[in-house]
Amino acid sequence: MPMHEERRKRLNEIEALDPASDWLEIYRRLTLWEFPAEARFGFQIAFYRPLAVPRMAEVLQGTGHLKRDTMRRAYDTGIVIHEIIWGGVDSKRGRQMVRLLNKIHARPGIYAEDMSYVLDGLMVVPTRFMDAYGWRRVGAEEREATWRFWDVLGERMEIESRASSFEDAERRMAAYEAEHLAPSGPGSELTEHSIKVLSERLPRPVRPWAGQLTSALLDEPAVSAALGLPRPNPALVGMLWVGSSARKRLERRRAPETDPSFWPGRPAGDVYPNGYALDESGPRSS
Repeated sequence: MPMHEERRKRLNEIEALDPASDWLEIYRRLTLWEFPAEARFGFQIAFYRPLAVPRMAEVLQGTGHLKRDTMRRAYDTGIVIHEIIWGGVDSKRGRQMVRLLNKIHARPGIYAEDMSYVLDGLMVVPTRFMDAYGWRRVGAEEREATWRFWDVLGERMEIESRASSFEDAERRMAAYEAEHLAPSGPGSELTEHSIKVLSERLPRPVRPWAGQLTSALLDEPAVSAALGLPRPNPALVGMLWVGSSARKRLERRRAPETDPSFWPGRPAGDVYPNGYALDESGPRSS
């Protein structure tokens, strides 16, 4: 299939890098230049998965942050991750974000294996979403760089049990979910609330389909069932497939954006219309 010459040039540059040493540069290019929309959406979907685990959903419900500040939490989560990707785990801003993550997760009821699962999910779920909806598939060197990025971040967060490779993360995630995924009152309630709030950003005609659309994008019936999401209408799935296929072809042929999808401190939706400072990120009472 034809590819725009600038996209080919960028892909060649990535393939010339060594994921063992250039993992941050590869992952930065992957998420901020190659697949910015898919990465952002993939991270959002990854953060639904803890709600499909009853004990994790109970902890999240207990903090009140997700229900009280749903939109702000979504933006803050994205900002924290993208700040670390932009500057690196050990940059000044990256270290501040790692400290915030450690502070937020220093709560009773959070098990070590749950932290490992979240880390695996943030590695695997966005990558699969890029594969499904991006203009090309994620390459082997990009998968290795993805694993190395999240492995280093997990190490800084003192998560002891970490995947030995991207493929190992996939296996670990599947094994954890086979044991722990289940419907729960807190999980269903938080999922319903999150979708209701976030659907307000969708065009009005699409809003009634927000739950089914989320379920279709997840594309994993076991996860959708544990979240209390409806089974997507086959017609909706078909329209999604047709639309995404057309988008892939268009994206592949047209020139990529010259600017990255994220820039530190710049405005972020209605939550931070004038930009943000790092100290503003995170729960108001974490």
